[in-house]
Amino acid sequence: MHTTYEQRLEFLHQFLDGSESFTSKLPTAKIIKGDGWELSSSGSSFAMFNASMIQTSRKEAVDELLAAIASTQRPSDIRLVGPGLVHTGALAEHGYTNLGGTPFMLWSADNSVDGFKLRDGLSLRRLNENDFKVMNEIFADVYKLSEAAIADMQRMLFATDRDHGYGLFKDGEMVSIVHAITYNDTVGIWNMGTPTTHQKNGYGEQLLKAVMKTHKDMGAKNFFLFSSPAGKFLYDKCGWITLDYLPYLTKVEQK
Repeated sequence: MHTTYEQRLEFLHQFLDGSESFTSKLPTAKIIKGDGWELSSSGSSFAMFNASMIQTSRKEAVDELLAAIASTQRPSDIRLVGPGLVHTGALAEHGYTNLGGTPFMLWSADNSVDGFKLRDGLSLRRLNENDFKVMNEIFADVYKLSEAAIADMQRMLFATDRDHGYGLFKDGEMVSIVHAITYNDTVGIWNMGTPTTHQKNGYGEQLLKAVMKTHKDMGAKNFFLFSSPAGKFLYDKCGWITLDYLPYLTKVEQK
């Protein structure tokens, strides 16, 4: 299933189209595309919130992308796809460190969640700006982000009506959080996290399955995400498949 490079690339572009559609709504966004590369900058001063990708072996692609990044006056992390893998060494010469392959994962909506119901005592609610304080506390706890990084991230939340933030609650307390970005019949999952004091209780699985069912019932066909090594076990358990491992490069001093 989905074994050819062309099939995996098609899914990746579905994901990128949705991400670009969301990013383009940010007032500070800059989206630049070249021959076999693209940059989708949110305008954040943190590279992790600005995405670049190279999917060609063209030698000139590295210099072209780096010039585009420089033109935004903002740093950007870079992912390499397929033939773009040949540029690992060239990017290292420019100060980029390869942090390893990040799993690019897919769940194609099926009937596995049709009968899903939250455990007794748990409830799901769509979040809004009034939840920022608690959300920021969770971001600081789970992702170890600085106040400045959280402030940049906060400006990206609820930026469009395609941004669905969800919280899982137990006894009135938010015990897990996730954002789902919708585009046509696709969904991109990002910044999922469970506070350290509530981990090992299955809350992440409960939240993810609830969101999968919610958006499947709304007509979504394909769900995408980039997983952390720690999170992959959860996604595997929920029926997601790994399409590819894409090298993730960053300038560590910019983080």
